[in-house]
Amino acid sequence: MVLKKKCRAGVMLYAVLMVTIFSLVLQFYLHAQLSEARLASANDESTEAYVMAEWTADFVREEIKARRQTTAIPPSSSELERGLGMKGTEPQKETGDRKLQGSLRFSKGQAHYQSENNRLLVTVTTTAGHDFFYTFPLSSQK
Repeated sequence: MVLKKKCRAGVMLYAVLMVTIFSLVLQFYLHAQLSEARLASANDESTEAYVMAEWTADFVREEIKARRQTTAIPPSSSELERGLGMKGTEPQKETGDRKLQGSLRFSKGQAHYQSENNRLLVTVTTTAGHDFFYTFPLSSQK
């Protein structure tokens, strides 16, 4: 009889040990999966921000090119906006030394740009509230 009780206690102890080990392995696996999902989400957001910054740089380059060709007539940007999926733009400002600044609104965020010393500084704010900063050359070559 004593042997049966010891055997049951041993089996019960073994079962508790296996459940503990299984729960630790499961916890480690779930933590790894969560970290991977967060990393993928951050990578996607960063890629979307870079694409918005590239579109903004292309938009500004086209605007500069159009201003060089015809300085009297301001360029129409509605066709370019439709092609790039932009929702709307704010008016562009120009100071005495031909600095451009403004912002473009996209479905995934907003891009603010400013030209400075033949460089374009672009700040992208995503809908999640994260800021990304990029610098592009303003020359026609990429």
